[in-house]
This record gives sequence, C-alpha cells and structure tokens, in this order.
Amino acid sequence: MAGRERHYFARGNTAEGLVSLVDSIYYKLDTVYVLKGDPQEIGTVLARLANGWGRRDWNLHLIHQPLQSDLLEGIIIEDARIGLIADQAWPEEGVPGDMEVRRIDFGSDPSGERLAEHRDHINGLEYNIAESYVKAYETFQRTLRIHDDWEKIFIDTLDRAVMNQLAVDWADQYLISSEAGLERAADAGTGAGAGEVAGTGGGTGVGADAGAGKSADTGTGAGASEGAGASSGASAGGKGPGIVTRRFLGAATWRGAVDFVLNLTEDVPTRIFVKGRPGSGKSTLFKKIAAIAEERGIDTEVYHCGFDPNSLDMLIFRSLGVAIFDSTAPHEHFPLREGDSILDIYELAIAPYTDEKYAEEIAGVKARYTASMQHAISYLAEVKQNQDRLSAIHRSISDEEAISRQVQLLAEEIEARAGV
Repeated sequence: MAGRERHYFARGNTAEGLVSLVDSIYYKLDTVYVLKGDPQEIGTVLARLANGWGRRDWNLHLIHQPLQSDLLEGIIIEDARIGLIADQAWPEEGVPGDMEVRRIDFGSDPSGERLAEHRDHINGLEYNIAESYVKAYETFQRTLRIHDDWEKIFIDTLDRAVMNQLAVDWADQYLISSEAGLERAADAGTGAGAGEVAGTGGGTGVGADAGAGKSADTGTGAGASEGAGASSGASAGGKGPGIVTRRFLGAATWRGAVDFVLNLTEDVPTRIFVKGRPGSGKSTLFKKIAAIAEERGIDTEVYHCGFDPNSLDMLIFRSLGVAIFDSTAPHEHFPLREGDSILDIYELAIAPYTDEKYAEEIAGVKARYTASMQHAISYLAEVKQNQDRLSAIHRSISDEEAISRQVQLLAEEIEARAGV
C-alpha cells in the first residue's frame, strides 16, 4: 500500500531575493543527508529515490526546486524523521548541534581535473546565472511596488473592523479542540457558532483579478493578534504554544507560477477558499488566525507567498481537519467536494461598487503588474537556459553507473535506518 505524498517548496525566488524556509522544515528532523552535485543531477537522484519509496507505505514530503518545479531538491521521510536535501539548499550555519548531518558527493569529478578544461565556460555560465538572478529579483521588487499601488485602491475602502471581527469569529468556530467544542456546545447549545460570518455555507464568490502579493495591514505586524481576540475561546487542551512550520505552497518558476494547494489540502476535510482583491486583508487575516492558533496550542502549517514572503497564503490545522487559503490568481481554485466553501472578502469587507468605481485605474495597474511580472519571469528563463548548459557539462563527464550504485547504496542505508 502506497503512503501519502505532500508537495511544496522550501525556498522561493521572491521580491526579497532568494528566501529559504529550510530551517523551519528540516531542523525538527533527526538525520539529514546533504547531497552534493549538479542541481539537475541531484533532482534526478531524488526522483529515483522518491519513485522507489513511493511504492512503500511511507509518508513522504517531496520538496521541489523553486526554479524548475519538475525537479526535487529535497525529500522528508516523515515517520522516520529522516531528510535529504540538495547541498545548494542546505544552510551552513544554524544547524542544530544534535542533528546528524551526513554528506554524500554525487559528483563524478571530486578532484576537479576533468572539469578543468571547461573552467572558463563554467565560470561564464555561473556569472550569467548570477546576473540573471539579480535582474529577476530587482524586477520582482519593482513588480511588488506596482502591486502596492493595486492594493491601495482596496485598502482605502476596506472595513478593518469587519476583518478584525472575522478573525475572532473564524477562530472561535474552527480553532477549538474536540474537548473544547463539546464544552462550548453544552454551554451555548448551538455548537461553535460563527459560521455565517465565515462564509461556511459554500456561497458563490466574486472571482479575483489577481493576488499573490501582500494584503492590507489591518493588524500590527507579521504575527499580530492584537484586535483579533487571541485570548478568546477555549484552549486546545492546555498545551503550550502550538508548533509552527513554515513553507511555500507555490513558487515563481522559469515557466511562471506553480502551486500545490490542492495536493496539500486533499486529505483536509474542511477547506475554506478565500476570495478577494489585492489589499483586501487576506494575508493579515491569516496572520491573526495563526497567532490565535499558536496561543491556543494548535500546531499550524504556515504557507508563505512565493512572490512576497512577508505575506501569507495558506494555513493548515491538520489536527483539526481545517485549511484556509488565498484562492485568487495565480493560485486560484474553486470548491470541488463536500467540505469546501468560499469566504468572499470583497463581499464582506470592501465598500460596494469599488470594482466599478475604480475600473479604469484597476485595469491600468493590472496591466503594468502583469507586464512587470512577465519581465521578471523572463530572467528566470535565462537562468534556466544557462543552468541547462552548465548541467550538460557536468553530465558529459558523469559516470552514470557509479551514480546508480551510489543511489542504490544510499537507498539501502536509509531503508535500514527507517526499519524496513
């Protein structure tokens, strides 16, 4: 029987540059294998391992490269607390002292002698890759500033009191343990009661124009819970602060935006699809809810935006069977099954007819944003082209049979550690 596979990103090419959440994802593990080699070669190695282990009853986390999402840069074997990661993604500082780190070199030229004749070509390609990344990040930053202009239209018409109350009501309905829910039902005779505000009836939403960027600041910062009633409601069984794990649900790749929302939430019974506009307070709502969950001792998976890492796109509370996520472009999805519903922020908290009143201004800023984003992605496409050329050099000297033997030995070692 095959186990479960979850797909996501640990790093992102963002408006803040290359941002890594590897520490939040990997530092809870007991053992990490750091695989050295060309990124495409390591992606192939990880794919071989994942394909073999996918036939077992293991629960796997498959972590994708942010440039080429069809390649892996990491695997986590959940129950065994073992991880593998490409050396390009592994931080050299801050690793917990009690973690076992094992390094495996998949390079076919450890002395560098066989690559010597290609050195000038390699240096040129590496220089071009670095330059294209710089241009991509600079253009993403300009794109974010355009997105700020887009947000301002809706920030100025946002009812902050409604959004603050929504965080309280949503948390009081969903962020309660089973024990607390029974107590509250006995006291109130009505269950957890804020569903009408939270849009749990599965009503129709207004399709979003865009939305991978920041949301309006209706609170006091990235983890703020002021005004959101963080102390209201029942605790989750009297535990300490909840464990927070931070990831990226999507990434800006050389092909454009890619996300794994539906995979990450496929086994979550209750899914809230949040619709809205840039600047309508979606991210700040998520930050308030996450702060309440942590205070109540509820473990939370926090998913950051792959464009603006200071913004949040999704929260998953697996112990409660609930997920809430920004379901606007470029990761727009719609309800598919029982347990799915829409929460429309535009309908709840934005002044009526804002779309119509500012239609011309919105169209203009949307066009500028789209063009700038495409420009930024074009630089990532340049990175991909040069990375392909660099990988071809490494493949030209690689010993595929030796690599296959290494993969087999590594698989056997990890399987023995995992108790297979």
